Amino acid sequence: MRIGVAYLGRRGPGGPISFQLAQHLSKKADIFCVISENADGLREWNDSGLALITTPTFRSKAEAFATYVGSAKAQQLARAIRERNPDVMLYPMVHPWTPRLQHLLAPIPDVVVVHDPIPHPGFIHSLSSLWERRSARNATRCVVLGRIFVEELVKQGVRSDRIDVIPHGILDQYVDSQKVGQNTGPTTILFFGRITEYKGLNVLLDAFRRLVTIRPDVQLQIVGDGSLRPYQYGLENTPNLIIVNRWIDDSEIATYFNRASILVVPYTSASQSGVIATAAAFSMPVVATRVGALPEQIEDRQTGLLIEPGSADQLFAAMNSLLDEPEFARSLGHNLQKRTSKTANWDDIATMFKETCRKAVTSG
Repeated sequence: MRIGVAYLGRRGPGGPISFQLAQHLSKKADIFCVISENADGLREWNDSGLALITTPTFRSKAEAFATYVGSAKAQQLARAIRERNPDVMLYPMVHPWTPRLQHLLAPIPDVVVVHDPIPHPGFIHSLSSLWERRSARNATRCVVLGRIFVEELVKQGVRSDRIDVIPHGILDQYVDSQKVGQNTGPTTILFFGRITEYKGLNVLLDAFRRLVTIRPDVQLQIVGDGSLRPYQYGLENTPNLIIVNRWIDDSEIATYFNRASILVVPYTSASQSGVIATAAAFSMPVVATRVGALPEQIEDRQTGLLIEPGSADQLFAAMNSLLDEPEFARSLGHNLQKRTSKTANWDDIATMFKETCRKAVTSG
């Protein structure tokens, strides 16, 4: 079985996720990969030894619209893919070109990974959801990263017998094992990732202001790209903040996770979290909300602490309890790493994707 793995994104966690999947899948099947020439991690793909098709995509919203309306680039790419004679196409991350490629490559069966069956708040997320929903309905088979989303995808017109559940893989490629657990600086709570409305940053600031009144040595580190304007008042009135408001390159991720004692994921909406998958690799205790499939990544009081979304009171209590009980906190981080490595390691995930691709070929 020959599998074409298409990742056309430019930046973000989709690149490392697709790369890990492709590397491990290449040990189990005959694969080639389709990669954007604009991808941040292109050098890593080129150095991997994987068979590649590289293609220009776009660098701006204007270019994105132009390439979507005028499909010459997509047509050229489809021809290049057909020349490789794939039995099935796998799309680990949906891209604006994905629905067009599905049409141009028909009747080749395909598998689409649906990361956000329920769109996050905001126009950009809603727009991305349109591509994802269209691709899911067109696909031979779909993959969701949490059991909770099977029913949602069925509501959108995808038959349940075409859906497989495969967990989010552990993101351990950032870890330097010699440095994990060697933080000797001040106690630091980490908020990491793109800053957007549903991430609950306002709730975190409220909770941390209470925490710092009884723990004046604790720091809160907010790291990620995105507008901080909606949180300006809270930021100006919260002490002990360290703010790194920019895009974080993969090479820098370990720096921030090694400095931190606790990761907070106070999302008010979520599908699953690559940030939790990263924290697992660093054996870091996590406080997360009961939204989306986060409770499938975190088992309360076993591999982390779960709280209700939007509750500054519960977030304050959770952070304070972990700082009160450092041994308990360390055990949660260790358990998270151990469980995620067992249930969401890339070798097993690649095996599950191979089986999904086999089913797509059989039914397609």
